[in-house]
Amino acid sequence: MSLLQFKLFFIGYQKIKSQLGKKIGKAMKKIKNLKLIQGIKTVLSLASINLILAFIGLEVVSLAFYYSQEKQLFYTKKKTISQVREELEKTGARLGKDINDESILERLHPFFGYVLKPGIFTQEESGIKVNNYGLLSKYDYPFIKSNRNQFVIGIFGGSVAGDLAVNSVFNQAMENEGFVKYLKQVPKLKNKEIIILSFASGGYKQPQQLLMLSYFISIGQEFDLVINIDGFNEVALSHHNNQQGIELSFPSIQHILPLTQLANGDLSVMVAIVKISELKNNLSTSINKLESCKLALCYSWRSLQVKGLVDRYQTELIKYDEQIARNSSKIKIDGSNSLVYLNKMSEVLEDKAAFEKVTENWYKSSLTMSQILAQRDILYLHFIQPNQYYSTERVYSPEEKIFIIEDHSYAVGVRKGYPVLLSKINRLREAKVNIFNTVKIFDGEKEIVYRDACCHYNMIGQRILEKYIANSIKTIMDKKDIN
Repeated sequence: MSLLQFKLFFIGYQKIKSQLGKKIGKAMKKIKNLKLIQGIKTVLSLASINLILAFIGLEVVSLAFYYSQEKQLFYTKKKTISQVREELEKTGARLGKDINDESILERLHPFFGYVLKPGIFTQEESGIKVNNYGLLSKYDYPFIKSNRNQFVIGIFGGSVAGDLAVNSVFNQAMENEGFVKYLKQVPKLKNKEIIILSFASGGYKQPQQLLMLSYFISIGQEFDLVINIDGFNEVALSHHNNQQGIELSFPSIQHILPLTQLANGDLSVMVAIVKISELKNNLSTSINKLESCKLALCYSWRSLQVKGLVDRYQTELIKYDEQIARNSSKIKIDGSNSLVYLNKMSEVLEDKAAFEKVTENWYKSSLTMSQILAQRDILYLHFIQPNQYYSTERVYSPEEKIFIIEDHSYAVGVRKGYPVLLSKINRLREAKVNIFNTVKIFDGEKEIVYRDACCHYNMIGQRILEKYIANSIKTIMDKKDIN
């Protein structure tokens, strides 16, 4: 082989070697890329599987949580108004879609002190609305019987009485277990068409019940039975009246003063109301999302959000009440500079004298209600409501103790006022008033019965009270041989 041929061969060999090296390099790179891709795919597959398993696990846990709370499967639940929305609506925080930014829900009333703004709320499921008199009911008043088989029950008192009335109408419309079903177990009411009418509202206290009864009878309202549930507001809210030097028998200063201040142009009250209104709107949006959840996990997550907003909402309401109390001490409320006249006492009474005066007014008001109704052959039953601030033998679980705030503004009134109130029961019974002391009816119940730090009951507590009242009605009707 010549030198020239050898050089040509060497050059060709180098080219082939170079090309082959490039091809091998490319091949190796492809192999590495393929392994990388396969590795990434493997990681993604494992991550996806873990995410799916985690989701399934969380969904199972959420299903178990929902079942423990509601005693039914999430996927088979009926589409009903959420318990949070229902409870807030019953206690004054109207969250319906037709509210349109309304935030001042109450209006001054010439006879009753204050009422809800007529037409501000309607619940489609049950037909409950704020009627022509600013009271929650299916009907405008006076309600006139359309047939003799109708049995009309009027319920008077504060928010606890209002809860019972609204619950009764709602459960009756939904054909659920509740007060009307318990009443149907009373033999003499078994075949009656029971009509529940609410004359109760948050903060009402005697003599508001007496005044309302007298007024509605005067305009032709018919009753077969009147139920009065009270006691708490009389002592808790009248104590606030006394602290502000306002006549004890006047409507709750806590409720009437904000309206008075608005009537007098106090903008600080409006600012606080706007803040509460914004929270209310956020809460409404969150509840809408909660009610639209298709998965239990979604429901659990949204429930936590709603709970947080509810806690904030209630905190702001407490701050609002405190602000009203502070403002009231800075202004004259004796009518000299106000569009609304409120009787100013000459001095703040000592607690003993104040509670004696409050309970004496309570005694006379209930007695007068009984006498007015007895003259018309209408049955009257009076119930003193249970409350967590009046000590009984009930043992509270750690979960329920959160609803007992030792320095709550209502606690003093209840602890000092309830014993005086209860001391007058025998006088009412001697005067032939059907009065029942329910303060111990929760003592044997191990489950939580309260739903807030004020005075309101959850559905378990509500059922206990409803059954007690229904049984009491049966006892009285049997004794009186009422047809």
